Amino acid sequence: MINSEGGTMKIRDVFEQLNTRLLWRLAEENAWPFTFGEAEAPLDEIAAYIKDARTIEKTWQVLSREEKEVWLHFLFRVGEDIVTYRQMEEYAKAVSPIVAYAGLTGLRRRGLIYTLRRLWGEVVYLAPYDVQRAWRAWLLPRVLSETQAISVDAEFQSVTPLVHVLFRLLQTHRHKPIALTKKKTMTMKMRRVWQAVIPYAEEWFAPLYPEACGDGAARERFFLELLAEMDLLRERESETGLEYIVHETAAARLFHGAEADVQRRVYQQVKEKLGRLGPCNPVILDWMEAKGVNTFSLNELQAAENRLLREKSQVNQSKHWQVFAENICPLLTAFGFISRTGEGMDASMRWNMNLTANEENAVANYGIGYVQPTFEVLLLPHASYEVRWRLGRYAELVEQQEVWVFRLTRQSVRAVKGEEENEALIRLLEQIQLEVPDNVRVQLEQWMRSEPSVMLEQVVLVRCPDAETAQQLAALPEFAPYWRARIGEKDFIVDASQEAALREAFTLREININQKSTAKEPSEAGRFPSHASHSIGLAENGYKIESVFPAFEDVLPELKDVPTIWYKNFQRYHHSTLRTLLMTARSLGIRLKLEINNRPIENARVLDIRTEGGAYRLTLDAEGRMENINMENVGRIKLELPALWNED
Repeated sequence: MINSEGGTMKIRDVFEQLNTRLLWRLAEENAWPFTFGEAEAPLDEIAAYIKDARTIEKTWQVLSREEKEVWLHFLFRVGEDIVTYRQMEEYAKAVSPIVAYAGLTGLRRRGLIYTLRRLWGEVVYLAPYDVQRAWRAWLLPRVLSETQAISVDAEFQSVTPLVHVLFRLLQTHRHKPIALTKKKTMTMKMRRVWQAVIPYAEEWFAPLYPEACGDGAARERFFLELLAEMDLLRERESETGLEYIVHETAAARLFHGAEADVQRRVYQQVKEKLGRLGPCNPVILDWMEAKGVNTFSLNELQAAENRLLREKSQVNQSKHWQVFAENICPLLTAFGFISRTGEGMDASMRWNMNLTANEENAVANYGIGYVQPTFEVLLLPHASYEVRWRLGRYAELVEQQEVWVFRLTRQSVRAVKGEEENEALIRLLEQIQLEVPDNVRVQLEQWMRSEPSVMLEQVVLVRCPDAETAQQLAALPEFAPYWRARIGEKDFIVDASQEAALREAFTLREININQKSTAKEPSEAGRFPSHASHSIGLAENGYKIESVFPAFEDVLPELKDVPTIWYKNFQRYHHSTLRTLLMTARSLGIRLKLEINNRPIENARVLDIRTEGGAYRLTLDAEGRMENINMENVGRIKLELPALWNED
């Protein structure tokens, strides 16, 4: 998930970069129920196993203290971002080098954190974002079960749901593409159209894009990026220049089922986008989701997080909770995802949707509205969004209140005229209201069949080298939305407007079927790879997954100079040796087992060594209890290195 480089990474993307030898070693060390022989490793099954709640619970129980501390830091302080080597050094200095690097090494061996290395040696660490979310989804309900729900009787303000706005924007541009400038920004004409459609205030979006120049620029940029990231818009070249067209197939997938289902899908996409605008935003959203139907405040959630981390990971802690309250909560409220009373961290909030609802809920598909003799179609609230989107192909959207109003006009119907389209529209109207007025039936047929003409369309011919390759291509689900017809056994017809999108989805190679291949390797002709690694361009960023099983001394080489006797034996040392041992323990953050005037102390850390009156004085932290002692009073002593080091 290299947010700072633009993009995110899932565990499946990591596995694709690992060599089989390291993957086999990880599976062996962690008892993953998979074996690797000559067949390819079942990457999807391994990824699902790692994110399974039962696996997470079992792993949490066996994590060492160091591993838990570092893992909680990644989950709640780093968020969905990378950690550079320098940042890891700063964290290690603040908490303890031995704790930080022992935890990091252990988590790498457990397949939770991975190392990326640039060609010139720069190292970053990452935890795949889907693994993080699976862990937070398991961990947070257990933490929040100790808190009480807030009781609020205040009235919550009604808003325009985001799904309504997206529907109107896409409906507006179904037959009128979005014209773009050479810089791929919207033209002034298009901006005026959007300003009339989007009801949200510009100031809510300005903090997300500080470089935007006002007058709705930040708001329009947010929506344009969101629609493009959801694959609802496709770029194409036209006679007037670049433009965006609506991707009908993707929109149909989005607008499927009831409004609650669509709003939930839109929320997940917004969550992905907010993660790129701030790596800890998804962390806070995970806290909020864990509250479920209960009312909560951000102060309550932050207090729970601090209890979970035991205030040990305050180093490098930013004000991301306050920033979230100021910049993100107003957006979530405006979009209809949450309701809120009050301001800032103390505001009381609740979700407006059930985030765990089953999307397979039955939706009424008949008797869901009225077809008026005036050519207006009224859809009732329980009408599915699939019906609304299909109706929008033939009608103009007039109003989006509790009852949605569409209007059938000569212009809207003629845009898709034809006998088959007429029959499809009549069937759709009968689904909305069984008895369609006769005048509507007659008029629609006249509009659809008027002015018959032969249409000339620009198409692209996709030519395959042989029938077998063509058959494989036709079977690919990624190719299905693009081709309109098949000519013979080897060729396909694709709309010219879809060419750019098709090239983006597939790496098509020009093949001269009359030219014989002289290469010794098998020909690449006819291979159409899909969007592998679409979430991150590793090659472009210069990062490669490090396929080396981590050794503890590699990340903390100072341990190689620590005498074995210091952590093997519990004994007394000469004054000079004892001082060197204690200074090493302080610099590396190693815990001690020692005796002070024959009194045993466990898990002590050296916080300070100083001279007072010609004698050395120590400040120790023994499980939160501070002690100031003379070094001369130290008896037997031993370094308590993590079990990870003893295994090596």
